[in-house]
Order: sequence, then structure tokens, then C-alpha cells
Amino acid sequence: MYGECFKLMDINKDGTIDKNDLRGAFDNCGCLMNESELDGLLTEISGPCTLDAMIKMFEEKMSGDGNDPDDLIIQAFNAYNNDGKIDVKMFQYALGKFGDKMTKAEIDEIFDEFDIDEDYMVETKQVLGLFVAQKEEEKKVEEVPEEAPVEAAPEEDEGEKKKKKKKKKAAK
Repeated sequence: MYGECFKLMDINKDGTIDKNDLRGAFDNCGCLMNESELDGLLTEISGPCTLDAMIKMFEEKMSGDGNDPDDLIIQAFNAYNNDGKIDVKMFQYALGKFGDKMTKAEIDEIFDEFDIDEDYMVETKQVLGLFVAQKEEEKKVEEVPEEAPVEAAPEEDEGEKKKKKKKKKAAK
């Protein structure tokens, strides 16, 4: 899979992805990137961007290296926490103005996932659930009382079975 993607991005087919390859790949997807954005992407890989280097970079990113630890994310959300709820309007404003600024469309897409009450508040743990893996609360499993086994009817001996069959035949 990565090999196929790499081949699509390596427009000049020289075995490495350079800035022109990257620009062309993004252009083909309809995303225009400026010089600093392209440089930023290429600096994420140490050395030339070969298939092996790209795979190594993806492995590092997917392993969690470089991601914010859960504690830091929880701390950030707790800054907006008010009695277990977050003020949606204030939070949307912050997402659009600070840090990696989000567009209105991106913010709307995220908040479509939440149950917002009439006071424009959303439960903090619902928001955190999108960003941090949370342990499910242990549910108490009620023990189902076992029913007493139903005793099987005592089996009739062979002699009695034959007698019943004979009686049935004689009745006919």
C-alpha cells in the first residue's frame, strides 16, 4: 500500500520525493501548498524521502512518538471544564483563534458529533472521548440465579414399555 502511494507521489520517478514531487501530489488532490508548508513536511523525514524513509516516518508517527500525552490533552480540556461541561461557544472560538486554527467548517463538523444542550454546553467527557482513549466504567454484572435442574422423569423399564405398546395395538 505504501509503495503504491509512494509511486503516485514520486512524479519524476527518481525514487525520492522532493519538493516538486510533493507539490505535484498535493496539486493533484486539489490542495495548494506554499513553500514553507512543503519544507515543513519534508523536514519530518531525516535525509532524502525514499520509500523506506517514508515508511519509517509513518511508523514513528503511528507509534505515538511526537503526539501529546493523554495527561496534557486532559489538562487542556479541563481549562474549559465547568462542572463537567464545556461552553461550546467559548470552545469554538478558541479552536478558530489559537494554536492550529480550525476553519468554521472543521469546527462545525466536530461539533455535529456532540449532544449540545439548550445552554450551549456539552459534557466534557464526551469531548475528551474524541481525543483520548478512555477506560469504560466497569459495569457490575448481575449474577443470574441458577435455576434448579429439572429432574428427568424416571425411565420406564423395558417390560413396561412393551406392555404399553401391546395395549395401544389392542386398542386399535
